[in-house]
Amino acid sequence: MTETANVPLTAPRAPESVIIRPWPKVVFLYPTFCCATVFFLMSWLGVGKGSGDIGSPFLGNTFMLALLLNLLVFSFDFSRIKTITILIAGIAVMLLILWGDTKTNVTGFLGRMFGAIDVRMNTAFYGFLSAGLGFLLALVFVNTRFNYYEVNAREILHHHGYLGDIQRWSTEGLEMNKEIYDVVEFLLLRSGRLIFQPATAKKAIVLDNVANVNRIEKQVNDLLSVVAVRLNQQPGPG
Repeated sequence: MTETANVPLTAPRAPESVIIRPWPKVVFLYPTFCCATVFFLMSWLGVGKGSGDIGSPFLGNTFMLALLLNLLVFSFDFSRIKTITILIAGIAVMLLILWGDTKTNVTGFLGRMFGAIDVRMNTAFYGFLSAGLGFLLALVFVNTRFNYYEVNAREILHHHGYLGDIQRWSTEGLEMNKEIYDVVEFLLLRSGRLIFQPATAKKAIVLDNVANVNRIEKQVNDLLSVVAVRLNQQPGPG
């Protein structure tokens, strides 16, 4: 019989530093960018467009609906309570329509009203909008390479400016809070807000629109907890 040696499992090492990049709100237009890109290709291939038509009404109506839904992100902060209220109100409206349909042809009237909508955009519109949004998102991506925060064992560093300017705060006595204040933004990019309150700073460091905020929070907590353990394990004076 062979004996297997018990090899102690080592805990995964915490990262030496955590990079945090706050994004501007324009990144939440990426669904419109994706929609415009796909519809440009479909319009270029002539999907849903008759001979001599400017564009496809199916593509135009669908694109306008997607754009208006996307713009809701910039119009309201969908907190948990507000989101639940909107869902309940939407269900109530649907039930009211179904109840009204038993008395009169409500759904038929709504179908004719929405069926009369005929929005058409040509291929150039989708292509120009896709290229323009793609260029803006590329600029934002490049800017976040020069404007970001770094948390390491000793300090928080704010890298900003194209010449490499740095602002520093000590992590000693640091408090960190996470807020997911908009459900829709969380669904789009898993984003939220991180708030750091260094003991030596008068004002809190507020980072909005942090993508994958739960993962970033866990990494920072792991990093700071390892640092705290190391400090507690330091031998006292002999």
